[in-house]
Amino acid sequence: MRVIFLLLVLLFFVGFQSNAQYVNTDELVIVPGLEAPVSLTEYNVIKTQEQEQYKSYLAGFMVPGNGGKVISDYGPRSGRMHYGTDLKMERGDTVYAVNDGNITRSGWGSGFGNIIIIQHANNIETYYAHLSKFLRKEGEWVAKGEAIALAGSTGRARGSHLHFEIRQEGRAFDPELVFDFGEQQIRDEARNFETLVALHQTLKPRGYSNNAAIPEFYKVRSGDSLWVISRKFKTPIKDICRLNNISENSVLQIGQPLKMY
Repeated sequence: MRVIFLLLVLLFFVGFQSNAQYVNTDELVIVPGLEAPVSLTEYNVIKTQEQEQYKSYLAGFMVPGNGGKVISDYGPRSGRMHYGTDLKMERGDTVYAVNDGNITRSGWGSGFGNIIIIQHANNIETYYAHLSKFLRKEGEWVAKGEAIALAGSTGRARGSHLHFEIRQEGRAFDPELVFDFGEQQIRDEARNFETLVALHQTLKPRGYSNNAAIPEFYKVRSGDSLWVISRKFKTPIKDICRLNNISENSVLQIGQPLKMY
């Protein structure tokens, strides 16, 4: 009799287990502003929507080509300022628009060779130079990721590559402020900014990519010249002169403070 009773209890317990509805509380997340907890899947959707909502303008850019290795950085080079980043691309490789915009120039540009310039929002322009063939014309609107040209070596170029520049209100900025060319994506630090000026002001003091941190004020040392300082901090001489109200022919004094950004 006792055995039968135990069997009935066991059957009842098993039946209850099979019909019960369990919720794994480890997979529920409490979100401020919502009355009830949500699942991890729902939480991930909410976070993605928040990130999209607060994404900055610069976060919407993309790299101009696939697999482009940096072969020459922005900064002083061979006695002159190199205002862009050179990316290794073979002749005929496709070059893409990094964001929506209007083509304001598509033609020959002296040392640039064949060049396309695209005007984007926020007074930002991008330059694509040494092209072998144009795929889009001046005056046309292009969408982000649209093929605009083929890479080449026209103009003043040593071997096939893409010379890429990014400017705001006519002022050139280091493309590696915005782009992580090694990872083929926008730099994480750039995703929270709307303008190149604000991004530049934030990253210059602490350094970025392969660039050393730059002090807001630099004290002139023995042996310094505008060229030496420009090369050391990858800052155009004309920018140093503009910030300090001096000319390229000004004589620097040891200990003189120079504003760098």
